[in-house]
Amino acid sequence: MLIAIVGGCNLAGPTAIRDGRDDYNVAIQQTNNEQFLLNIVRLRYRDSPLMLEVTSLSTNFQMEIFGSANASMRESSPNWYGVLAGAEYTEKPTITYLPLQGEKFVSQMLTPLDPQVILLLYHSGWSIDRILRICLQSANDLPNAPSASGPTPDDAPRYEGFYEMCRLLRILQKRGHLVLGRVMIGDKPEIQIVIAEEAMDSPEVSALGALLGQRSSSGRYKLSTTRRDDNAGLIAIVTRPLSASLFYISQGVEPPDQDVDAGRVTTTRTPDGSEFHWSEMLGNLFTVYSSQGTPKDAYVAVRYRGTWFYIDDSDLTTKSTFFMIRQLLALQSGEVKGTGPILTLPVTN
Repeated sequence: MLIAIVGGCNLAGPTAIRDGRDDYNVAIQQTNNEQFLLNIVRLRYRDSPLMLEVTSLSTNFQMEIFGSANASMRESSPNWYGVLAGAEYTEKPTITYLPLQGEKFVSQMLTPLDPQVILLLYHSGWSIDRILRICLQSANDLPNAPSASGPTPDDAPRYEGFYEMCRLLRILQKRGHLVLGRVMIGDKPEIQIVIAEEAMDSPEVSALGALLGQRSSSGRYKLSTTRRDDNAGLIAIVTRPLSASLFYISQGVEPPDQDVDAGRVTTTRTPDGSEFHWSEMLGNLFTVYSSQGTPKDAYVAVRYRGTWFYIDDSDLTTKSTFFMIRQLLALQSGEVKGTGPILTLPVTN
């Protein structure tokens, strides 16, 4: 009698790719989101952020085949033979991390965004109000919470007029009455807002002109970082550095009461002394919730200072802002060469 038992795994190259590539993809994407959220939370607490990029991932596949045989011969029963064979499949990945740092990266984080980035984001499908609220510090005499472009301020920011401008522009965009384009002023490219002729008599365009302190009879407004003597049809803008944009959205992190009471985060107050709630300004743009227990239905969650911070999976507005600000980070850091130590981790089983 012969018994053969064969066990193990017969993964070959193509099968290994099918079984492993998606897992690595999901893991890297999820941990990137978690790291990004963690750094936003750190900014709310005035803690230093740190970003580690996965710069390379390699893996070795090893298969070991083994076998054994035995036999038993008895007078009272049929002879018994046994054969055992199998294979052991091992994967050994090596992951390399690189800190995003160095003079060039710091410079890119602290340098005001190029206005052409606004145009790039607009033609990538993002809404004009989301772009302007994140990327601009002011437009003409309308401040966009400039005090929120750093650590949480003590006093409530000024932003209402700027937000109303963004709201009006978004209405025109949704109606198809507004486009952003690029024009050449001499040898310098500038962004131009063009309002459709059929919308020129609308209440939105009238209100927009009143907010900006001017009304363009042609429906064309140039966005310029330089204010000139002739301001007709010109919106003078101040763009934020990416670091300021990150601080700005970090004000949407809602810390737990015990951290507020302990003074671990700044409590912002209105002129009458009452507490200013950042959800009044950012509630329709970016919100990070906190909880003591593991959050359910979270798009991304991190545990920091003993508290869970998370983005709700049904909060599509916050998820969109989170995605767009990550695109901005990729634009700013895409060409950075690492000057710090490279951390390579062989993963053992």
